[in-house]
Amino acid sequence: MRRFEEQRGARTMHFRQLDSIGEMIDAMQHAPEQQEQSGLRASSLKIDEWRWSDTKTMDEALELARYGWEEGRQHLCQAVGRIALDQLVGRRPIVESRLDFAGDEVDIGAYLHGEPECMVDYQVRQDTHGKQAMMYVNASMASHVSSERIMQRGGALYAAIEALRTEGYSLGLTMVESTQNNSFSHYAEYQIPVVQPGEYLGIDTAAFCLAHPAFLRRGVVALNEHESNDLRYSMGFMAGQGYGEPIPMVSDLPPHSFLIDQGEGLDLRSDDDMQRFAQKVVDRTLETLGHGPASDER
Repeated sequence: MRRFEEQRGARTMHFRQLDSIGEMIDAMQHAPEQQEQSGLRASSLKIDEWRWSDTKTMDEALELARYGWEEGRQHLCQAVGRIALDQLVGRRPIVESRLDFAGDEVDIGAYLHGEPECMVDYQVRQDTHGKQAMMYVNASMASHVSSERIMQRGGALYAAIEALRTEGYSLGLTMVESTQNNSFSHYAEYQIPVVQPGEYLGIDTAAFCLAHPAFLRRGVVALNEHESNDLRYSMGFMAGQGYGEPIPMVSDLPPHSFLIDQGEGLDLRSDDDMQRFAQKVVDRTLETLGHGPASDER
């Protein structure tokens, strides 16, 4: 994990860039020892609030993090089935031109130079393959957000990923958590790579990362709890203190990347809402890669 701090005016920014989701799993596994060493109670280890994380214990959440959420596969498939995937991407027409003896219009420069091949011939081809981008998803959310709303967003995101994959596009996935403390003096951001562009995102892993409350409420919270006690007190990273206020991502995105930011897609209530949100994700992908959107809706 890369750790660095940055001072911006009166605010101290704490950035954490993990090498992989495996580091989050390690934090989850060692949460009991960390609680004992720090002397601070850990919300990630709660066993009495099943509806908050949809898991009874940390061990149950660890199984999901390591092997994916098999039951969630059915939920995602049902959600994806409610979205018209074939309407999301479509084929991308690319116009190419070349000089020829006959064609669609005269190339004035070639004609004046006496070139026999002075006509421009336009050809249209379909370009859908070999395109890769990284999607950042800000998982930060208030504690009252229900598992149903998380699942709805996860289903729409996975539908967009699948629609793009069928047309030759490949999305990487990095999960983000960003919070600030109550006095706005400290900010913390975690970036957790799940898969790189070109790698395969299995549906069980996608279900846990995109659609299960335990990803944030046990996994990321366990990362919070591995910080120094000073930072934990500053940010409220302990049971009963709220773990900070969710906010939009602060870091700049690298090239060929786009962001689903804090709160986006957590208000999907109908099939039409899911369709529109999935379309938005597809359009952002295509625009990131230098294409126009696949729809007129931005």
